[in-house]
Order: sequence, then structure tokens, then C-alpha cells
Amino acid sequence: MSTVPGKLYGVGLGPGDPNLMTVAAVKAIASADVVAYHSARHGRSIARSIAAEHLREDHIEERLVYPLTVETTDHPGGYRGALDDFYEEAAARLAAHLDAGRTVAVLAEGDPLFYGSYQHMHKRLADRYDTTVIPGVTSVSAAAARLGEPLCEAEEVLTIIPGTLPEDELTARLAGTDSAVVMKLGRTFPTVRRALERAGRLDDARYVERAFMAGERTEKLTDVDPSTVPYFSVAVLPSRIDQQPPVRETGEVTVVGTGPAGAPWLTPSRAAPSSTPTSSSATPPTSTGSPSCAPARSATAPTTRSSPSAPSSPSTWPGAATGSRSSPAATRASSPWRRRSSKWPANRSTRTCPYGSSPG
Repeated sequence: MSTVPGKLYGVGLGPGDPNLMTVAAVKAIASADVVAYHSARHGRSIARSIAAEHLREDHIEERLVYPLTVETTDHPGGYRGALDDFYEEAAARLAAHLDAGRTVAVLAEGDPLFYGSYQHMHKRLADRYDTTVIPGVTSVSAAAARLGEPLCEAEEVLTIIPGTLPEDELTARLAGTDSAVVMKLGRTFPTVRRALERAGRLDDARYVERAFMAGERTEKLTDVDPSTVPYFSVAVLPSRIDQQPPVRETGEVTVVGTGPAGAPWLTPSRAAPSSTPTSSSATPPTSTGSPSCAPARSATAPTTRSSPSAPSSPSTWPGAATGSRSSPAATRASSPWRRRSSKWPANRSTRTCPYGSSPG
């Protein structure tokens, strides 16, 4: 008679304090025949240390030892190839227990499907065996709790970023979000710090190391010595809802429209500061409202302008005297200003407004 396959559990243990394990996690471990956990080559496992008080002598323990922890290997497939081979071998070991009818609980720090090693087992086994994932408190939530500051609020956007991204991409993502948590620091810390500074967010950044674990540390990120940063640390940009906006020096920008061409087309508000009338007849109107469309008064162009002078009336514009229309290219070549349209009548009144738009 064939054996009924066992059940697979992915058990989230939380950030490190055994008191933050869920009741469901404890029950899953208690029901398991096999307890599996990942570790580095030194054999120590953070996941096992969190769940240690719930392990029994009759538990079969499967230690899944990573063959490498840095991206240096002589494997033919490189770093990724070496890891893929490891995951395949680890999944095969767990599958053997499941095929024998044993219940297997794979322990995972934090949440099993959030940057967790368990997810690689899940992708290889969940479609073949009855599987339950038990969520755990993530390091993101733990860091916010230890800082005692809201992480995101209302319509704020939270971005979670691996610190292993290139600096330019880190900078762009940090500049484009409200709140953020940067994971996987350690050797990436100097790059992350530069990215925060380039994004203008360095002063807002907080640092959390080993939240809810022995050796916990929290402080402003600007005060952190890069040589002391371990892998189990995060950079946090908390909610900005209640932050006072930064005090910035303010100035004034004035945009001046100079008309279609030449000094005679300038409005009084533009001409007054930079030109000095040569006679009383050149005094511009003093009204602060829209200037009236009276015949243009003569004025002497400011000596500081090099723009070509405009004709006194549209009748001298190219094509206006005969009513013919020049080609657009010819008009552009022969005149420093452009007509909005070439279809105004040649006999249009020359009493045009020098303070408004060009004809057409």
C-alpha cells in the first residue's frame, strides 16, 4: 500500500525574539516530524536559535548548509549556478521525508516569503505536496517598532529596497518615494549612504541593527560607522506626515516677454526699467491695467539691446504691400519675427497696438 505524502510547513519565526513567534508557528513545529533550517558553513542557524525551546529530542533535524555566502565561486554556473544546485539538493532531501509520509517544518527568520530562504524550497515543492505557509513578523515591522515612528500613513508610498542595487537606481527609488526601508546592508552600507545623500534624504534616515535580537542598535544613520554594519541591519525612512517642512531660502523669478521683435514692441512695464526716454514724447503710459491700443509712439531703443528694430506697421512686412504671400521659409529667412498667420488682409489698419499681440 502506498504511503500518503507528508505535509510541508513554511514557518515564519519573526525578527528574532522567540516571544514574537505566532501561536500557529509553535503548533506547526509541534506537529512536525522533521524540522529543517538553513545555516552558513559554520553550522550556526539563527532560525534554529529562535525556535530552540520548541524543538524536541525526537525531531529529525535537517540542516541545510549554504555552500557559499559571497559571490565568489569556481562553479561553472557562477554564484547563481552554485545556489541553484544547492536549492535543488536541499529540496530533494525534504522531498524524501515528505514521500515517506513525514510532516516537514522549514524554519524561516522573519516571514517565509519575504526575502527568505524558504521561498526557494516552496517553489520546488509546493506544487507537489500539501503546503501551508505561516507568516511571521518581518524585519521591516520590527525596525519601525523599535524606532517608535510610523512607517507610512494615509496615502504615503512605502518602498522596500535591497541595498545590493546599483547606486543610481537606489538614488532614484529613494528620491521617488515617501517612506522606505533598505535591506541587506553590511558591505553595501557606504553605497546606500551615498544614495540617501544624493536623494536628499540622508538627514531623515534611521538605522536599525538586529531588531529584537541580542546586540540591537538604533540611531541616526549619519552617526553610524560603516565598518560596524552587519548584514542584519536596515536603513529606514519613516513617515513624513508629521514632519515640519524644511526651511528653504526663497527668491523670486520674473519671466519677461519681449514681444515679437525689437524695442518698439516692448510693453511699458518691460521698457521702463531698462530704457531712458530721450524726450517727453517717449514716456510710456502709466496705467497699471491693459494698455490702450493707440497709435504707437516713437521711442528710442535701449542701447543695451541688439535685437533688430521692428517696422512701424505691418504694411512694410514681407508680402503685405502687394497682398502676395511669401513661402514660410522665405518669411523666416527675411524676417527675425514670425507672423502667426499669412492670411491677414494687406489693407489692414496700421493703427495696431504696440503693446499687444502681433497681427493675425
